[in-house]
Amino acid sequence: MKETEVVARIKEIAERLNQLFPKVYRTDRTPEEQMVFTILSQNTTDKNAEKCLESLKRLTNGDLKSVIGFSQERLIETIKPCGMYNQKVKAIISIMKDWESLKEKLKELPVQEAIKLLTSYPYIGTKTARVVLSFSFNKNTFPVDTHCYRVLKRLGIFPENRDKDKISEFMEEHFDTEFNRKFHYNLIRLGRTICRARKPECERCLLKDLCRFYGEKNFH
Repeated sequence: MKETEVVARIKEIAERLNQLFPKVYRTDRTPEEQMVFTILSQNTTDKNAEKCLESLKRLTNGDLKSVIGFSQERLIETIKPCGMYNQKVKAIISIMKDWESLKEKLKELPVQEAIKLLTSYPYIGTKTARVVLSFSFNKNTFPVDTHCYRVLKRLGIFPENRDKDKISEFMEEHFDTEFNRKFHYNLIRLGRTICRARKPECERCLLKDLCRFYGEKNFH
């Protein structure tokens, strides 16, 4: 597809998803809560990450920056249900140690520089950086998680070998902050409810007439 066709197809998909999911996602987390939650949510469910975040808030009396005063063992014990706890504790400690100055920099920096700064911390990848910048700092980013990637690949919008960062950059170039935030989250919702990794419910999907995966499945 030509670039203009890709943009038009994305707009059509986004419009249908807005009808399917009319309620816009809004987080009520503070920027530091969102930062910690996003780290905790790597390779686990949001439900697990939410529980671990609440446990950390109880441990720190609501001041997540004070994690730096606790032993790694105590922190690991607190977030153990989230898995990958050694890496996550190191990431949280290193970020929270610098949080006050880091937060001010992230507010001011252009997106690519902000991503570069966040990913200089241990175990912070570009997807995590983009989530935090979008939901905490109102930056125009398009995070691509496993659900987004699966749905977009099945739809056939981008070439099969297009990597996640290249997809993010395309979306950031062609769409604004609000569009990208809403589209990102609606793709996740579709991926969790209908376009699941196993046994996707293609027949009840409102995007099936636009979907390469559905077309190929039915052709064969």
